[in-house]
Amino acid sequence: MKLATILLLLFLPVGEVFAQHQHGGVSTVPTPAKKPFLENSKGGKVEYHLYVNDTLANISGKRKVSALAMNGQIPAPTLNFTEGDTAVIHVHNLMRHETSIHWHGLLLPNKEDGVPYLTTAPVEPGGQYTFTFPLIQSGTFWYHSHTMLQEQSGLYGSIVIQPKKKVYEVDKEFVLLLSDWTDENPRRVLNALKRNDPASEWYSIKKGYAQSLDKLIQHKGLGNRLKNGWKRMPPMDLSDVYYAAFLANGKRKESIPDLKPGDKVRLRVINGSASTYFYLHGGAGKLELISSDGIDVKPIKIDRLLMGIAETYDFLLTVPKNKTMEFRATAQDVSGFASLYFGKGDTLSAAPIPRPNVWNMDEMMMSMAVNFPDRMNHSGMGEMDHSKMKMEPDEKQQPTAKPEKGHEGMDMSKMDHSKMNMEPSQKKQPADKPEKGHESMDMDKMNMEPSQKKQPAEKPEKGHESMDMDKMDHSKMNMDGMQMDGMQMGKTDSLTTFNYDLLSAKQKTTFDSSKPVRTVHLKLTGSMFRYVWSINNQVLSQADKISIKKGEVVRFELENTTMMNHPMHLHGHYFRVLNKNGDFSPLKHTLDVPPMTSITIEFDATEEKDWFFHCHILYHMMSGMARVVTYEGSSRDTSLSRYPLKNLLKEDKMWFFYGSIAAKSHMAEAKANFINRSSAIRFEGNYNYGSQYEANISYERYIGDWLRPYIGFGAVKQRYYNIFNGEKTFEQDFDLPVIGVRYTLPFFIDADLRVNSKGRVRFALEGEEWLLPKLFFNWRINTDKEYHLDLEYMLGKYISLSGGYDSRYKLGGGLLVRF
Repeated sequence: MKLATILLLLFLPVGEVFAQHQHGGVSTVPTPAKKPFLENSKGGKVEYHLYVNDTLANISGKRKVSALAMNGQIPAPTLNFTEGDTAVIHVHNLMRHETSIHWHGLLLPNKEDGVPYLTTAPVEPGGQYTFTFPLIQSGTFWYHSHTMLQEQSGLYGSIVIQPKKKVYEVDKEFVLLLSDWTDENPRRVLNALKRNDPASEWYSIKKGYAQSLDKLIQHKGLGNRLKNGWKRMPPMDLSDVYYAAFLANGKRKESIPDLKPGDKVRLRVINGSASTYFYLHGGAGKLELISSDGIDVKPIKIDRLLMGIAETYDFLLTVPKNKTMEFRATAQDVSGFASLYFGKGDTLSAAPIPRPNVWNMDEMMMSMAVNFPDRMNHSGMGEMDHSKMKMEPDEKQQPTAKPEKGHEGMDMSKMDHSKMNMEPSQKKQPADKPEKGHESMDMDKMNMEPSQKKQPAEKPEKGHESMDMDKMDHSKMNMDGMQMDGMQMGKTDSLTTFNYDLLSAKQKTTFDSSKPVRTVHLKLTGSMFRYVWSINNQVLSQADKISIKKGEVVRFELENTTMMNHPMHLHGHYFRVLNKNGDFSPLKHTLDVPPMTSITIEFDATEEKDWFFHCHILYHMMSGMARVVTYEGSSRDTSLSRYPLKNLLKEDKMWFFYGSIAAKSHMAEAKANFINRSSAIRFEGNYNYGSQYEANISYERYIGDWLRPYIGFGAVKQRYYNIFNGEKTFEQDFDLPVIGVRYTLPFFIDADLRVNSKGRVRFALEGEEWLLPKLFFNWRINTDKEYHLDLEYMLGKYISLSGGYDSRYKLGGGLLVRF
């Protein structure tokens, strides 16, 4: 039977696709005699050996799953150096698939950067690669695999480089490497994110954030959802993935041993997660932040910080007397946390962060923009009701800066702000010319004591607390540079929430004003519905390289047009984050770009060859949000002759397979989808256990996100209603060529117009409604006067109860299984 043949040919690839989801289990190559982890640390050369292998690990405490480890541990061991050392790191690959290591934030020769096929050869199965580079900086950094999704499975570790001259004398230093963990194979995770069926909502359901009708009504978000549905905006969420655990140094709870009350601790915090932002907050007083991305900054005291993926921050903490302090890292979506404890005695717990109201986009957007609270582009947010945004911080949303004593009673509502000049001046460029190249950077100078020229909002002098603001002529005020954002007027219990405007460099970071400036506008774009992420609406494999010249100052204007935070990382360079501190704008290598926000960064082009620039949410990068920055006139390293760049570019072209089979009392159904970022092969068939069936297979091509012309074949044996003659017709044909077009309408209703080789025209509409957290209503209708109504209750991610009515096959129900 031809229908059976079609089904067989379609499902043959299933086993192969599922095999691709596996890491290879615990299959390893023969193990050579291992050398010690630290082989040498004399004469200014520090030499390490890292052994990468497949393993089984029970990280979540639920079950053992396939994982990847270095030297038998997750996370990988900490690499310790001193500024000025030469690092020699031998990476041994004991797996049957290739790997790589990137040294995140380190300034090093291009060929040592570790991006396979771009800067560095991959470490082949059974092979080894020796990295050798000078350490010209100090601070807190980390390293991780840059191959496929290996980082999510355990290939990440920390790096500490001590400065030649210490700035802070402390009793103890401690590294806190944060990460997220899933018991799923990461390839399955990415597959789930790209699906277009209820399984793609399973992570939201698990986190308690289902955007179902009942929840929208309960949280008064139905009107907002209808507006966004009309604009084809999917439901909001803060994080894409449900994680089984959040980890501090590979554990849910970590502690610092051997401390005494009053001891000073330098806590080096690294966000090494694959896709989780963390709120950092403590249980005893403020956190003193002293370093960002490995470079010391003017110290600031804060209560809370939203830490982007791949950022690092250092804090000075004091051990409390007769108390235990909790330092907590809470996932941005508040689906879990990891904790660090230090001290002895009763525990000073960190205050829980309230769960976000994901059903109200207005509130969500404000919380997501906390790192740049005043740069959101409201005009790009369409019909959002900004009047209901909670601009006044409460216990759910804290202000960005704590008012100094005496400002609490200021009535700002009576001030004439219309004439205040509140725009920061960033046009001044000093004539100081930095030393050429990274090799002569004096990193010690970055640890200078803070300049007193420009400080965040100072405490008012005694006697100013009772100033009568009503009598002041505010129209003549020049507020340039004044730290107004975050003032909590009329409240005394506010907290200081970090934002990037509080970061100030210890010395001027401006570049030589005589250098030419190249400006590149980069829109962060994407489709949450299709889970395709891009820059300027092009994924990595579609785009040209960003071409720059050595000797320029390169300015990236980053405009986030999506509803997600994106931590953007530039390899091999530090960039200035142009903030309210002007000449003292901080230097970073990774930056959170909040949704609907525009930020400008700039860097001194002192390198050569190609460097990677990408979103550090692992699943966004793998879906295309990346670019190659290339220096004009550079040639590719000869060591890459056997490793073409196309192997890197193919990552966002990966194919994903998913579908479902339903066995019901009145009919059987099968759906299968084989998709990548630009195309899809789709199959849909149904059978009533008797004489009627229909099967269609098609190849469609995306034109934008919503329009998909297609060609295909159909096999049908059933009665249908002919709209042209008004008669019921019995049809039995095989392999009829079909041509058509599909288009996604508002509210994600799929329209399908097709014609077969006999001239039969059919127009169909299909949609899905989310009624309850695990209950979905699916419907289809077409111009043959056929319709299908179905309720689906999810028992798990891959299995559901399904029942409903079909105009051809009548009423029935049964079990639906996804794959």
